[in-house]
Amino acid sequence: MIEKAKCSAAVLAGGYSSRMGQDKAALAVNESTMLEHMVRKLKDLGLEDIMISGSDQTVDGARNVPDVYPHRGPLSGIHSCLREAKGEAVLFLSVDLPFFPAETLHSLLDAHDGSVTLLRQGEQWEPLIGIYDKSVLPLCETVIREEKTSPWRVINASDPVTVEYTGPEEGLFNCNTVEDYAELQRRLASD
Repeated sequence: MIEKAKCSAAVLAGGYSSRMGQDKAALAVNESTMLEHMVRKLKDLGLEDIMISGSDQTVDGARNVPDVYPHRGPLSGIHSCLREAKGEAVLFLSVDLPFFPAETLHSLLDAHDGSVTLLRQGEQWEPLIGIYDKSVLPLCETVIREEKTSPWRVINASDPVTVEYTGPEEGLFNCNTVEDYAELQRRLASD
């Protein structure tokens, strides 16, 4: 278990949004953007050091962290946020999970006791939903410098802990396409 006071958080908002055709982080979710919605989710946990990776969009209460090694995928965002984090570890959450439950974030914090703690649903592990300890920063640096930027190289070398996802099915709803966004709007309108 990691104390909230010792954990930073980051919203991974990079990528080209090619399937969406526009920046996913800027999409409207009720009265805010997707990015603002996810930052608020992390703030509501009581985490104080919140970072945004991969977006120029600013959000009150969060700071933007540019990639040290741009255009090298999500590991670049993980690496840069670990470098800049005030805490001993960083809770990472992808920007495109609007229904992700806060209870699951608590479960990740409760389970973290080492280098990497990831969410798992059955056999599917979620490398962009989890906690990475600063102790993996040198490994991230090595992997990125070799230009083999898969987070799995860091994860597999870190003896990760996994937390089984037990939340509602819609919690892992991923908003990646125009059709997904239309579905998101339909679900929000029916609430």
